[in-house]
Amino acid sequence: MSAPNGHGYEDRVPSRGPLPPILEAPAIPQGRAEQVKELVAALEVPFEPSQIEWRVMNTTKSQQPTRGQVVPYADQRAYTDRLNGLFTPAGWTRKYTIHTSANFERSKDQKIAAKVLVTCEVTIFGLGSHSATGEEWADDDNAGTAAEAQAFKRACAHSSASSVPTSWRQLIPKR
Repeated sequence: MSAPNGHGYEDRVPSRGPLPPILEAPAIPQGRAEQVKELVAALEVPFEPSQIEWRVMNTTKSQQPTRGQVVPYADQRAYTDRLNGLFTPAGWTRKYTIHTSANFERSKDQKIAAKVLVTCEVTIFGLGSHSATGEEWADDDNAGTAAEAQAFKRACAHSSASSVPTSWRQLIPKR
């Protein structure tokens, strides 16, 4: 593909001989590979039941009794504590990128609102990075906090309550 001005890439780069070969990732030494396996296994240990909360995501409105799909989740602090315990606070980082959408009509109440969109990248030094997104309606007073927490927990899915399966349960109506 040529550049917009009609000059190709080769016209812009001075010739200095052949380009270097693409660097290959070095093999992980055997002792290090075992350590990585142990750390990954520790990240996959389910949270204690006391750290798990349940959220109803879907319901069967046409059936009696009403049933709901319940999904496990943990507080953001549980993920932070897990990472700090395994890697120390100096062994990992998180980076946030925040954006907002244009206003549009929300289908559930026909209000005009924007969304706060957050991307979180969690990096564990020596292991790698993972990123995920979170979102919340901008008219929520805690939109930034909620979107940030959602993005962080999704980025940490490898160390999570996600190993606890979702299930359908009979719901007790609020009185």
